[in-house]
Amino acid sequence: MDSPFLSPEEKKQGLKYHYRHQIFNGIGYNFLGDTSVILLAIHYGASNTELGYLSSVIYAAGLLLLILPRIFNGFNIVRLQFGLWIFTGALCLAYFALFWTAGRPAVNLILVVYTLFSGLRILGTSFYQPILRMLSTNQSRGKVVGTSSFQYQLAMTFSKFISYLVTAIKGLPGAVGVILLQGVGIVFNTLAGYQLKKIPCREVLRCSPGRNIFILFKESMRNREFRANMILVWLNTAQYVLYGFATVLLRRDAGFSSSEVFLFSITMGLAFMSAAIFTRFFADQIGSRPLALGSNLLLAINSLIWAFTTSKGLLPNLIYGYTSFFFLRSNDLLVSRLIVRTLPEEDPLSYSNMINFFIALAALAAGYIGGKLADLPALLPRFLYANNFTWTFLFSFLICVLHLGICLRVRDQGSLSPQDAALILFSPSNLSTYQHISRLMDEQDSFERNSLLINIGLNASKLATQEIRNSLFTPLSADKGMLINSLYSHPRPILLPELLREASEPYSYHRLRAIFALGAYPGKASEELLLRLLEESNPSVVSNAAKSLGRIGCAAALDRIRLKAGEAREIWDELNFIIALAELDKTGEFLRGVFDEKKAERGSVYNQTLYSLYAQVLKMTPSLSSIFQHRNMKKGQGLRDFLDEARENKKFLASHYDFLVWFREDDYLSIWRRCGDILSGGLALASLEGERPLPPYYRPLRESLLTFPPEKSGYDDCLAAVYFCYQLLTLENP
Repeated sequence: MDSPFLSPEEKKQGLKYHYRHQIFNGIGYNFLGDTSVILLAIHYGASNTELGYLSSVIYAAGLLLLILPRIFNGFNIVRLQFGLWIFTGALCLAYFALFWTAGRPAVNLILVVYTLFSGLRILGTSFYQPILRMLSTNQSRGKVVGTSSFQYQLAMTFSKFISYLVTAIKGLPGAVGVILLQGVGIVFNTLAGYQLKKIPCREVLRCSPGRNIFILFKESMRNREFRANMILVWLNTAQYVLYGFATVLLRRDAGFSSSEVFLFSITMGLAFMSAAIFTRFFADQIGSRPLALGSNLLLAINSLIWAFTTSKGLLPNLIYGYTSFFFLRSNDLLVSRLIVRTLPEEDPLSYSNMINFFIALAALAAGYIGGKLADLPALLPRFLYANNFTWTFLFSFLICVLHLGICLRVRDQGSLSPQDAALILFSPSNLSTYQHISRLMDEQDSFERNSLLINIGLNASKLATQEIRNSLFTPLSADKGMLINSLYSHPRPILLPELLREASEPYSYHRLRAIFALGAYPGKASEELLLRLLEESNPSVVSNAAKSLGRIGCAAALDRIRLKAGEAREIWDELNFIIALAELDKTGEFLRGVFDEKKAERGSVYNQTLYSLYAQVLKMTPSLSSIFQHRNMKKGQGLRDFLDEARENKKFLASHYDFLVWFREDDYLSIWRRCGDILSGGLALASLEGERPLPPYYRPLRESLLTFPPEKSGYDDCLAAVYFCYQLLTLENP
């Protein structure tokens, strides 16, 4: 028996057809849905209460969910959706009867057809949340919900523009243009249905005996988290219904034409699209709760604007509409994300139907109250209202306040605090970091990923810190390694516990990186762990621990590090111990190992590396590594460059030509003798006036050079000897 859950490939295919469905559905619903129907009803003389009903019926039809699921029990939900979409399109053919109907019969026809249309459609849309849950994961749910909404709103906005153009044609009398557009809507609605049919789905509609809507409601209300989310859904629905009166306000109070109303609806579609982009981009990382708090606060302000506006200008009303519907749609998507996340794994369809049933009650109540409040100004003195819908939108403001109160009590696991969310949204730096994190989730190019990781590692925001913390809990990730490295160059003390955990795990893939990063975190916890690591059997762990102990200045570890350094066999371990001793050994004893005849036979690359590191930890200039680089590119080049720079020292000026000849002839013995003479004062030039005594810290380096057997040397050893000989003449105590 096949699992009801889809494979990743099936989810990918399903999302492709779902998004296509949303495109055709957006076009179709614009021609068949609320704006067109409300304009028809206004044209044929519907009352405010009837207009309120039409604004709410698309939600109120959810009352039919009490019986429809039982009728279709056992049906595959995608196939059932397909059938419903085909049937609702056919039902709208009845609008063409308006060509031969007028007055009260026309209004009744609109009320009946739209009620049936809404009833069947609400059953189909009740499957959206379970389907989106089926096609997405917890990590991608906000993105999927946002993308689905964006596709729908993009298509709807395009079709609204077509509606605007058609209704602006002066030769079309009355509601003819709107009725003709119904036919176009039927075609696209049918195409949307056929896209639904292609979505892989093994879920069926189940109605469990004794598990009706009211029992599920009772159980859900006992769950604090689910209860709060349901209330938010009801409040959002009420807001949609109340904001449906904006169309009536513009048509009746402001005197907008049908084409201007469609232009307003285009603005509304753009707002919905913007909200979808906003949600898709921010919801999964920031969370629904902080974003919903902000959008509700701003929606409350917009409700007050609608309540007291007297403007009849097109542009101001388009601005009011865009901002209002942006925040309204943002709320809807954010709450939808919460509902999808909290739907029970067992029988999510029944819970979705229950939610939509009570949405219907909320919509009916909002539509009825909004309509009655729209009639109230006719009974009140003029100073008690600014327009005929003042009290309707004051009711909307009251709902916003209630919404804010519920949002404050909502649990949204993983969401940021409102303060942290504000720091992201209103800080260019944090917003840039957020963008980098979002891009990182989808970026495949390794170069681009590395660039994004560097930017995240450099950013000191809480968001960047949280992203690095998340990465530290990943067992295997190249990103994790780079981010751990960043914790050394840009320390974050708050992440020290995670670093200690990583460094203490014997089989962690990134253990050595974590030990390395601890070198930027002085303190008791770091010292205790690193001192324990000095006793491990893994040489790499020991040398890295020694290096970090050196960097945090743990002088108590010096003797143990000296002992362990003598046991090092690999070049990386030797380098680590040199760095550690350079930090801790204030006597310079570690410099006795610069010239070591036992290591001289290990090859040019080895010798150049060690000599370069000694010069680097002693902060000598010019860079010995660069001198070796030029020598490797062209023999003699590095030497000439160095001797040219060293000519300001009279001893080296006198030996300049000799060194060039001896290096060209591979006369290494003469080179060592001359270095010895310079350092021991055997050469006449050694007693020049103004010469300073050698600082004690560098005497072990001088002894190392003087005691090295010349017959064991090669070109690189001689070049290093000349270099360090020069440095010893010019350096002061570190």
